[in-house]
Amino acid sequence: MNIGLEKINEVLTLYNIKGQVSNLYDFIHYCDDKNTEIKIITKVEFTNRNPLVVKFVRENDHPSQIIESQSVFSEYLRDKGILTPKRYVSEGKYSLNYKLNNLDVDITVEDYLGEEIKAIDFNLAYMLGQLLGKIHRISENGNCLIGNSTIFDFLGYNEVSGYNAFLELGEVEKIDPVMHQEIKDLYLEKLEKVKSSWSKLPRFATQGDVSINNLSYIGGTIGIFDYNIAGDEVLVGDMVLEGLLTANEMDLSGGLTDNDRTELFKHFFKGYITERPLSDDEKTVLSDIYSISSALWFTKIKYNENSLEMLVERKEADKVGELLQEIYDTLHNDNFEVNNTNCKTMPLSI
Repeated sequence: MNIGLEKINEVLTLYNIKGQVSNLYDFIHYCDDKNTEIKIITKVEFTNRNPLVVKFVRENDHPSQIIESQSVFSEYLRDKGILTPKRYVSEGKYSLNYKLNNLDVDITVEDYLGEEIKAIDFNLAYMLGQLLGKIHRISENGNCLIGNSTIFDFLGYNEVSGYNAFLELGEVEKIDPVMHQEIKDLYLEKLEKVKSSWSKLPRFATQGDVSINNLSYIGGTIGIFDYNIAGDEVLVGDMVLEGLLTANEMDLSGGLTDNDRTELFKHFFKGYITERPLSDDEKTVLSDIYSISSALWFTKIKYNENSLEMLVERKEADKVGELLQEIYDTLHNDNFEVNNTNCKTMPLSI
């Protein structure tokens, strides 16, 4: 499905945006004919103004009212000082219904914020923690809610949890059944402790995906964009999962190795609490959320070359045993000595 100049100009007219378009570039062009779902994100360049991003979305998980709420939240953050793209309004709304090849889609228009960050280092991890702390503080103070969850819901749908994949390995008896049961029992014990406190914890809107491909670095400030999975989450859970996502999955700057990833999380956490100190209730569950999430992180269990699943497939019994022990130890120990750990420093490199 082609998004040509004619359709772009139609959208710009709807938003009363004037300018001479010079180039179109699709960041994402996804069309599912079977389910009639569409996600097309196009960068629009001009001869006489700064670039814009036009989005065409038709997804079951993103109805019009959620896209509008996500846009309202984004603009609220921008108004409170977060560097994030301006969203344009038409007829008092950010999101409009638009006919695209006889299909109803939702469209939005926003400023292009700049090139995404390419790699992470200690100082940048600290700044990302500060950014998320600011977003959470602003959201909490403003009582912001969107009306749906993100894809990183600690007690719900959680794309960075490897627990179910771990269970599957045990069910087909590919790993030591005794150690598998001990890990499972410890996981469930810690999970129940978190659940018992969950309803007391602050839960507000958050951007939902603080990864470097949704971030830019402009004049010494980190900017954030892409609110398509923004939703409401328990803030301390979101902080831990976003911090581990930053530390575990982002490309590393020169001089860093995989051995530095725990330290990257510590920097992220230190930055966060400078902007939003945790409440006593949040401190109570912090260690267990971290232990559960870190121990059974999804790429530790599958996908990566040295994940548990891959080691099992290659029948590397010694390494399987070592990784199972590491998972158990991470669950068993109080891993949050980060509260009292001094962070390393290194020059910032974007």
